Amino acid sequence: MSELIDTGDTLAQRHRRALMRVLLVFTALFGCIFIALNFAAGKYLLMSVEIAVTGFALWLLPVMKRTPNLQRWTLSYLIVLYSGTTYALVTPATSVSVFGWVLIMPVVAHLLLGRFWGGVLCGVFVPLSAAIFVWRFGSDPLLTNPGSVANIVTVTACSYLLSHVYEASRAEAETQLSTMALTDSLTGLANRSQLEQSYARLMIAKRLPLSLLMLDLDYFKRINDAHGHDTGDAVLRAIAKTMVKQLRRSDLACRLGGEEFCVLLPETPHAEARQLAERMRDAVEVLECQHRHTVLRLTASIGIAVADTADEPLDALLQRADENLYRAKLDGRNRVVG
Repeated sequence: MSELIDTGDTLAQRHRRALMRVLLVFTALFGCIFIALNFAAGKYLLMSVEIAVTGFALWLLPVMKRTPNLQRWTLSYLIVLYSGTTYALVTPATSVSVFGWVLIMPVVAHLLLGRFWGGVLCGVFVPLSAAIFVWRFGSDPLLTNPGSVANIVTVTACSYLLSHVYEASRAEAETQLSTMALTDSLTGLANRSQLEQSYARLMIAKRLPLSLLMLDLDYFKRINDAHGHDTGDAVLRAIAKTMVKQLRRSDLACRLGGEEFCVLLPETPHAEARQLAERMRDAVEVLECQHRHTVLRLTASIGIAVADTADEPLDALLQRADENLYRAKLDGRNRVVG
């Protein structure tokens, strides 16, 4: 059922979208300054490159607000920006200080593109820029001093390695936070937040008909009262594992709270949803939950609701499934209604 689980991409995109917009504003602002400086110095070809990069940044700024292709546009922009930096290194009129822009390439690339594409981009442009730098300024007094060369190499390598390690740690922490925010801590199933996100994505993709099962354990309160909440928690974890075993990778099992669960079934008509619900009910009925030498058995009631159109709100679908679940309880429990 992992297909529907969001592992942090939304947070990562939000983080990178904000950084990208800051970079675009920064590029446009300082691009205008360098355009003026290059014009005053008569460096018209370099000025033209600055105009192209600045114009692209200004055009891209509103695009970054909503584009779904954030990584693609970011990669395109950084290629343009780094190509402009490389060209500036080649230009005879530039000074040795232009290499300072190369030092920030790894930081920017890793923050905006992640480890893989950030590493690939830097793996191309940093060695290329370094080679051009040595070719252009090899006879400069700065590069004839072994200590100065060692400092430049060390700073460049540290910039790359620290950026790579930081991005790896940040991505791991972000994934853990997202998982915690979208997962029920007791059972490991999805929580209400993840259910809402998954439902919205499925509706946008129009993976209809979309069926929803609402499952409630019969007389679960008796287990907590007779054996304690730790036994009740163990039963809930066992039920969660049993539910997951009945599902496809495209399905999503969710704990709504207490002993109430639901299952999201994309591209599943009513007949198939009912068959799955009956299998799940049977699996719960035959399950023997063992905890501290106590063997418990219980049953489940299930209500079904089906969305055939992409405009039905999740709350309405949950309400219909809950009404059918209530009917299942009234009809004697341990049954499927809907």
